[in-house]
Amino acid sequence: MRNILKIIILMTIFVLLILGCSQKEINYYSNPYIVNLQETINTVEIEDYKLSIVDGELIIHDKNNKFEVSLPDNHKYIQSLHFSYDKRFLAYDVMVESGIKIFVVNLETGEEINLSETIGYQYDYDGYESPFGFAWAPKKNVIAFIGGYNDSARINLYHFEMEKGKQAPGGSFIFKDVYGVKWDSAGDSIYYLVNSFEDENVYQIYQTEVESNTHLMGGTVDVIAEINQEGYKIWFNKEK
Repeated sequence: MRNILKIIILMTIFVLLILGCSQKEINYYSNPYIVNLQETINTVEIEDYKLSIVDGELIIHDKNNKFEVSLPDNHKYIQSLHFSYDKRFLAYDVMVESGIKIFVVNLETGEEINLSETIGYQYDYDGYESPFGFAWAPKKNVIAFIGGYNDSARINLYHFEMEKGKQAPGGSFIFKDVYGVKWDSAGDSIYYLVNSFEDENVYQIYQTEVESNTHLMGGTVDVIAEINQEGYKIWFNKEK
């Protein structure tokens, strides 16, 4: 009888430990320099920057510089604008006829990189929830972005201060859809939301640890939680 009681107590403790781990709050990084645009918005201001969309160009003003960046010929509108943590880089996603393209501008040189083509192999995936299609790391100029095609999406990584030869851009498996990506506040891992393979009414939160010191690469990919539709809404409300 005593042995049975001990087993019950141990099982109870084990279950409580599991529940405690599964309910642990993740401290996501909340980038203060994000603007989620609408089709009708043509001018926004973020601290010392003024950004305008005029005649197919994104015009970026600050105290010292003015850059004019040409948008794709078939662009419809810019969905969102994200500054990196030190505001040296500006990322934005453009809705085009075929889907979405993600670009980054170096605000010191005016150089523009089309991530969807340079890193993403002509990707134009548009299934994510704006502005969560890409995310800057909190302490480094590393960006995680959702690339791919409809029914075939994944997370890519890129470090703007590291040689390309030291970077492995893949940050996740391939999924039918990826709805958003975030970093934790330490910049050690990315988290992203996908459909459950077993239940269409359930979503799964995945985690990938990211190495970004001497090389850039994604590590172990783990499912850390399952959430319902209400949890889905809450996940996207955790960031400004």
